[in-house]
Amino acid sequence: MALAQELYGTPASRLDSFVAQWLQPSREWKEEVLEAVRTVEQFLRQENFQGERSLGQDVRVLKVVKVGSFGNGTVLRRNTDVELVVFLSCFHSFQEEAKYHQAALRLIWKKACCCQDLLALGFYDPRVMEGVPSALVFTIQTRGTWEPINVTIVPAYRALGPSSPNSQSLSEIYVNLIKANGYPGYFSPSFCELQRNFVKHRPTKLKSFLRLVRHWYQQAHHPGPSGPHPQCGGRVQMGHSRSEGQPVPETGLLL
Repeated sequence: MALAQELYGTPASRLDSFVAQWLQPSREWKEEVLEAVRTVEQFLRQENFQGERSLGQDVRVLKVVKVGSFGNGTVLRRNTDVELVVFLSCFHSFQEEAKYHQAALRLIWKKACCCQDLLALGFYDPRVMEGVPSALVFTIQTRGTWEPINVTIVPAYRALGPSSPNSQSLSEIYVNLIKANGYPGYFSPSFCELQRNFVKHRPTKLKSFLRLVRHWYQQAHHPGPSGPHPQCGGRVQMGHSRSEGQPVPETGLLL
């Protein structure tokens, strides 16, 4: 609670200093985490995903997108939760994603457990976290300090395509989204690039403000080391919904 009290006692004129001193991670620490995450991204891009009959013979990763605070540049110090959205070639519509989502998770899980590069990073505790949508979650460690990193992988349909869609194609995409009739937030990862870019290219001042809001929220709702996961329960959200008390990914978070 000392850090929370420090925040409440900080005048507005010194908030930038507070963010730099307490909330913003060091470049060295962030690079160490991202180096380990790049190993996961390389595995996803280079792995030959075969073995699930329902997905077809050749499943390719079209793109890997870092989302959440690591993706938009608002990560808090010592936050080692990294989320990746994986666009797969086997999904040609929202309906196909909903139908084959679990099969894709099983396939990625099976391949990850055999990846020597991930095993070298202490790969352990892989599991499917049920949610909206479900995700593959596992833990790896940084090479230098062996700090644990919680990685969340969400397979998704690349609804926006490889380039920025125009207003006409966006209208068609949203019509198809409505017709898919999915549970609220289920297809949010398909639009993760829009969510990420909404914050990523904003001024540093805004990112500092978002770090303050995230820090305040975590301290206000889950103070102390014995409290729940900092992203448990209710939160500022754009998509995901989890049962109360369960950790939730930042994929649908605006902050």
